Amino acid sequence: MSDPATSEPVIADFASQGYDLIIGHGIELGDAIFSVAKDFPDVKFTASGGPDILDKFTDNVETWTYDTPSVGYLSGYIAGSTGATKIGRVESLELDFIKATDAFFQQGVLAANPSATLLPVVYAGSFDDAEAAASATTGLIGQGADLVYTTGDGIAAGVGAAAAEGDVLSVGVSAAAGEAALATNVSTVDLDMYPIVKGWVEEVAADKFGGKSIVSTLENGGITYSEINDVDGRVSSEVAGKVEDLIAGIIDGSVTIS
Repeated sequence: MSDPATSEPVIADFASQGYDLIIGHGIELGDAIFSVAKDFPDVKFTASGGPDILDKFTDNVETWTYDTPSVGYLSGYIAGSTGATKIGRVESLELDFIKATDAFFQQGVLAANPSATLLPVVYAGSFDDAEAAASATTGLIGQGADLVYTTGDGIAAGVGAAAAEGDVLSVGVSAAAGEAALATNVSTVDLDMYPIVKGWVEEVAADKFGGKSIVSTLENGGITYSEINDVDGRVSSEVAGKVEDLIAGIIDGSVTIS
């Protein structure tokens, strides 16, 4: 639900029914969650957002975000490690956390392949407009892109489908996009919400919820990546090992991202 005017009544309805925990997963829900939470101090809520949301927690609202540098850099490193020479990016909206993810993506690409060319980013205009994303992907392929990156959500289906049709590699296409769209997708850095949600539920059960925030990271298992797809031998078998080495370095602090 992207419109607070329509999401707030739904959240309030859940709260009035006596649910113990209401999870607001999505940056668009933040304002509505905080608004409703004030009226239901005995109900527990979570709110998602960029890094700025972390210090906005209250007694009955815990806040969550993910480690943007790790997601962007790891995605870029995977893309760069494929040997792709021209890399395009299709993003959803020109939001601060998306622009930050893209900046770290570019760093990761160039760390893996300093000679790679990054084409200008194209914004689809929404999180879910697969048709616009497919059109943008086709346009980037026309500019010579041999790999196209996206940050998931509904646009990933369009990116994956157009990349597969154009027989170019992709990074970032989610499993929900379907088998055809995944045919040339090398890997996707994704969020595993299970450990985070499990923690919230356990806190509520133990009456220890509230007054804190959490960040999904590689170390706590909140950030994962899908097995490297060699795309019929077009991607070296060495990429998986390089990615694992990078992740180990990020976790132990020997690799820093800034």
